[in-house]
Amino acid sequence: MAGKSVQLPADRPVETIDVAIVGSGPAGISTALHLVQRDPAWAGRMVVIDKAVHPRDKLCGGGVTHLGQNVLARLGLSLEPTNFPVHEVRLLYRKQSYAFYGNPVFRIVRRAEFDHWLVRQAEAQGVTIRQGEAVVDVIEHENYVEVATEKAIIHAKTLVVADGSRSFIRSRLKWDGVSRVARLIEVDTPENPAVTDEFQRRVAVFDFTPMTDGDLQGYYWDFPSYVKGEPVMNRGVFDSRARPEKPKADLKAVMAESLASRNRDLDNYKIKGHPIRWWDAGNELARPRILLAGDAAGVDALFGEGISLALGYGDVAAEMVADAFARNDFSFASYRRRLQNHWLMWQLPWRTRLAKMAYFLNYPWLVKIGWAIARQVIKLTRWRDPSFVPAEPPRLVTFN
Repeated sequence: MAGKSVQLPADRPVETIDVAIVGSGPAGISTALHLVQRDPAWAGRMVVIDKAVHPRDKLCGGGVTHLGQNVLARLGLSLEPTNFPVHEVRLLYRKQSYAFYGNPVFRIVRRAEFDHWLVRQAEAQGVTIRQGEAVVDVIEHENYVEVATEKAIIHAKTLVVADGSRSFIRSRLKWDGVSRVARLIEVDTPENPAVTDEFQRRVAVFDFTPMTDGDLQGYYWDFPSYVKGEPVMNRGVFDSRARPEKPKADLKAVMAESLASRNRDLDNYKIKGHPIRWWDAGNELARPRILLAGDAAGVDALFGEGISLALGYGDVAAEMVADAFARNDFSFASYRRRLQNHWLMWQLPWRTRLAKMAYFLNYPWLVKIGWAIARQVIKLTRWRDPSFVPAEPPRLVTFN
């Protein structure tokens, strides 16, 4: 669809590029790295644009599962930033609990460090990343997409939109589809690892008690981690809103009650909040020459897993971009199908379905039945074994 050119000062240069990626988080950088893995020449054919400058704060629980580690491994990358390996995931509901194990089950990172590390990996492969440069307008044309930033006008043959749950571009283009957004709040509490079980045994806690005691469509979490070398517990509340017709939970009240049961007073800590857009089967994911990726497209409605799925989006987005140039077909008509056939991303629609079922449960006795079934299922899997290593080792990858 042709559009009117962006009206900006005449001294702003016009640049032409094959691929513009807006957003330098996991989805955007994963797209860049997967393109360069396909052909190093892509490094000179793309630009990544972000209004932020790394390292930048990013609210997030920071869990990177083996799925995300496997995406990195297939790029030849080991998870280098400081991380906390979780060997036991403990799930609670009132007085019931069960656990699954791994070496590790997942790793907890701080997003400022993790995202900065990813950016450095892309820059090391020759990818141009323009930080501190906000996008101010986007116009669709028949043969290119016009991206106006604070410093330039870019004519890109393709645009990958990876600018997060509050995507400016998605809003600017009046993207179709119902907006499905989960709510999260979190606090960091200083801890003494010598006397804190989660640090001693490397445990992450997911407490689903507020599902029936607080109308929460989700859980409370405790994630041990380190911030600038100091031990902290990242404590948060995830509210999926997979059932938007149900009343909204009072997240602050849920957090206060959960902290009180752990001998913490919410008034002593600063609450931070952020949204997560989750996958909805009816949402538009692509237009001619434009792809959505990561939180801008939608991630996990069941647990709010974002990092690993964002990395997976990059794999599929890179495949779509490379194929578009090879075939000279920029419709991106097969994007949804390829996502649903991908070794990782096929889980997205199923997680949404499961979230709508799980968070529909209103009665404690129903949750208890589900709890008993889940406990028995875990016993039949390798997750019962503390020595189980779910993540793949990094592959030897040559970029040049």
